[in-house]
Amino acid sequence: MSTAQSRVENFQHVSIRDIKLGMFVVAVTKPKNDIHFKPGLISSEATFRALRSIGVEEVRIDLSRSKHQTEALLENPESNLAPVDEPEQTELTADEAHEQRQHTKKLYAEAKLLQTKLLDSLKNGETVDIAPLEEMADELVDSIFKNPDAMIYLSRIREKDTYLMKHSLNVGMLLANFGRYLGLSRLVIKELLVGGLLHDTGKIMIPDEILHKPGKLTFDEFEIMKRHVKYGIQFLDKSEGISEVMRTVAANHHERLDGLGYPNGLKGDELCLISRVSTIVDVYDALTADRCYKKGMPSTTAFRILLEGAGTQFDPILVKKFIKCMGVYPVGTLVKLKSNKLALVIERNEESPLKPVVKIIYSVASTCYLNVETIDLSNVTTEEIECAVDHNEYGINVAQFY
Repeated sequence: MSTAQSRVENFQHVSIRDIKLGMFVVAVTKPKNDIHFKPGLISSEATFRALRSIGVEEVRIDLSRSKHQTEALLENPESNLAPVDEPEQTELTADEAHEQRQHTKKLYAEAKLLQTKLLDSLKNGETVDIAPLEEMADELVDSIFKNPDAMIYLSRIREKDTYLMKHSLNVGMLLANFGRYLGLSRLVIKELLVGGLLHDTGKIMIPDEILHKPGKLTFDEFEIMKRHVKYGIQFLDKSEGISEVMRTVAANHHERLDGLGYPNGLKGDELCLISRVSTIVDVYDALTADRCYKKGMPSTTAFRILLEGAGTQFDPILVKKFIKCMGVYPVGTLVKLKSNKLALVIERNEESPLKPVVKIIYSVASTCYLNVETIDLSNVTTEEIECAVDHNEYGINVAQFY
């Protein structure tokens, strides 16, 4: 094939209704009026609106110069996803840091209470009022900006008998934290948080014997389980104040990049940034959760599964960004040091991900607790992480050390 033929095959005519972020427009083929157009990449919602406002009906795109939708979004977020300046981080005193952690715990407890009331309302067939959730989300977003590590840590403190409620709350907080890392707007971060709180509400309609079955679901049982997405959307469509971001989180968190997800089998560019992010976060939290019939896996193992599914189930760019957002050893991870001591990760180190700030709490050799010592592994040469470990294996309640 000649170079000229190859170039021609790279061109495609696209209706203005079907333009996607990342497409490179080389010409306007159906204008309503005489217009002056400069070729370029569609990288924002503002560009869509500009083309529509001047009467463009169809354009010619160059596939060879077009970018993946996710790349375009992350390089130039849409206007409604536009970055917001993150509050400047200031060095806190020990007392201030403790006070902030206590405030974060209080907010988390209040959010759990709201989530419980929400599920009770749905079980009773009542209409959901999301206004209290949005008010709480505002405060949680403030805390995420001030102390993201504290929110990540709280998301790892599990209660086996309240999985559905905790999973939804944790997904909301992890989504919001990931949105902060990606530089999305405060509004979208809040809507991601509320979307996470609401994303699995349809599961209250699934029979308990299927929802809590310890073994693998049969084909028929899985078909029933999949209905929770449809039930959830029905709940949301009856509620006031549900944004497109919230609805997308609920509708698409089980879709896959390769089209093998459910309920609609969406694939590729049919999945927007919010959909791709939701899938990653939902799977990560489910993998790391303790259930009544299984122990959650360490974050490092969950990361490995996400990486194995990158390109098929998950967006590979976003998987890598999510791992960087969380840290190789997320806050709340129990690690074994090469000195045969156990330590709790209490603060990530973005410059040196393998060397976070930890609290040394336990001696494996002596099988006893130690006087708690906080060290920054990036500043010492005597201690180094060997691996992440399961706190259940040692019977350690990590919550008391944070």
